[in-house]
Amino acid sequence: MGTGGKPPGSPAYLCSYMSKADKVLALSVSLTSPASAAEIDETKKTPDCSVVEGLGDFACMQWTGWFQGEAGGASANTVLTAVRGNESLDLRVVAMPPMSPAIPVPDGDATARALAQALVEGGWGNGAELRVPPAPPVGPKTSTNSPVCALVSADALRQAFGTTTQAQVLPGEGNCRYHFGAPGTPGPDSLMFSIEFHEGGASLLSRGLPPDGESIEGVGDKAILVVRSDPGGPKALRPPSDVPVTIMSLMVARGQNMAIFTAQILISPSGPTEEQTKDQFITLVRGINF
Repeated sequence: MGTGGKPPGSPAYLCSYMSKADKVLALSVSLTSPASAAEIDETKKTPDCSVVEGLGDFACMQWTGWFQGEAGGASANTVLTAVRGNESLDLRVVAMPPMSPAIPVPDGDATARALAQALVEGGWGNGAELRVPPAPPVGPKTSTNSPVCALVSADALRQAFGTTTQAQVLPGEGNCRYHFGAPGTPGPDSLMFSIEFHEGGASLLSRGLPPDGESIEGVGDKAILVVRSDPGGPKALRPPSDVPVTIMSLMVARGQNMAIFTAQILISPSGPTEEQTKDQFITLVRGINF
């Protein structure tokens, strides 16, 4: 990701990598060299950090986000912070929480050991035995009282699209996502459904139709549908498939507000057609009030 090096205005050299195949994983390295005494001191005061032995002058490990049961569809973050001489380093792996029972939960212990060993192989070992503290128990599945998620239930989505797997709810500020259990397998269980709510955003729909937009009657005060296709594959934010991802976005204005409903699905050759899926989608959104 990017070209590495030291971005303008950054005190650190940055390098990052992302894997988007079976599950989304991101690895990032941030090295400050030379680091000021204040920066070194700040690194050593990293909160909620468990000491790692055998690395540099100081090293500690954090497990945040999903490992701590944080709300908001939090990612699972394993962070190794270290100091050696006048250098400070931040090495971390960010993993999406599992989207289905078939995907194993992030392993905080294994990731921490891998990060620590990588740092030893990178020359940051201090000669002492490497000792990595254990990760905390994995936090509970995300639950939410987000008003955006309350606009439509997972049961309503399951009924509308004919899915058979359970949805994972990933709420955020002003948005909500539902991931069903087989995102790489063509059919209704490949569904990823998201909602964005924009208070006072109705005026955005008065700018006319986009080139591939379609005006939809009977949904809110005004509605525009856009249907696009993504070939998927190794650069897609879901498991690769021979079937392209069909992305349907319906922008709806009600009063002064606007909501954007987006369904991403792999249309199965043996299931409902794209046109039938579009009808299911519009019928669902027509019944949602906000």
